[in-house]
Amino acid sequence: MANEPTNEINVQRDWDFDVNLSGLTAPTGKGSNVLPTGYYKVKLTDLYINPERNANRVVIKAQVAEGPFTGTVRTTGFNRPTSGDDKVRYYWRGLAESAGYTPAQLDGGEIKLGLGTFKDRIAHILFTAKDEEAGVKYEDIDFLPPMEWNQQMQNFEMSGGAAKKATHTASGAGSALGTTEPQVIEDPKPMGSGDSNTTSKNKLLSQLGVN
Repeated sequence: MANEPTNEINVQRDWDFDVNLSGLTAPTGKGSNVLPTGYYKVKLTDLYINPERNANRVVIKAQVAEGPFTGTVRTTGFNRPTSGDDKVRYYWRGLAESAGYTPAQLDGGEIKLGLGTFKDRIAHILFTAKDEEAGVKYEDIDFLPPMEWNQQMQNFEMSGGAAKKATHTASGAGSALGTTEPQVIEDPKPMGSGDSNTTSKNKLLSQLGVN
């Protein structure tokens, strides 16, 4: 993963795809500027495709949004699903929940995801730093639903900073955001609803609130 904002040219930000995330369970668990292993709120500053490297992979830039490491950038990415049962859909579900979208918004059937769905939203991650002595050869990012992120972060702090991958059960799939102030959410647009990168705004006052 690169550690700085993109300065690549000829990247493609006009991307979108139709996908059904209904009933999926977002994966939970573990992803220097030194950035230690830990739980962070990040701003999704850019999402793009570089067709010269991988025409199907969406590169995701995540910038730490608070705390002593504010401004630190990490890079990850997911392939676009190529079939109705592509396993990568689980990771897009995880990203969507991490960025504040609710099960009610994601379980309605096929939706369209694009740059406007995620850019500038706050997401919740577990970042795992590279530690070759401990057998961790690559840094890693996992996008977590906000409630799961809060629970894991509390356990992480109580255990003195030992991050462990948690099992996200089907009964716990999806989450509303906790008790922070509500914000306006940009809903993914349904299939065939026009410009895929322009999302409608819907205030979910009782459920949403990412700082």
